[in-house]
Amino acid sequence: MMAKMTKNENDEWPKDAPVGMFDLRGNGVEGYPAATGHIQFICPNNKHCSVLLGPQFVQRPEKGKCNIWAWDGNRDSPTITPSINCVAVDEDGKPTGGCGWHGFITNGDIK
Repeated sequence: MMAKMTKNENDEWPKDAPVGMFDLRGNGVEGYPAATGHIQFICPNNKHCSVLLGPQFVQRPEKGKCNIWAWDGNRDSPTITPSINCVAVDEDGKPTGGCGWHGFITNGDIK
């Protein structure tokens, strides 16, 4: 599935928000000095997902911490690398709360 992303800067999103709806906030994130912002979006599994963003990818420093994805700086049609893997279980098979979607955001397309 591929969808063109659409920006929504409202504090509340409709219950039936379409796949690809996103909001990108370009401010720092406490506890993550390499993060310059974050993006929240509706993934192809119709779930609210989000990742931290920075000028380059930073692998999680320790278990329980977040990765930081590389972002090209485009606020309207972002590219985020590498792929986003929202795992639904951890290595021990325990649920993590992730939605299970694994895909790409490239030039404002989510797939």
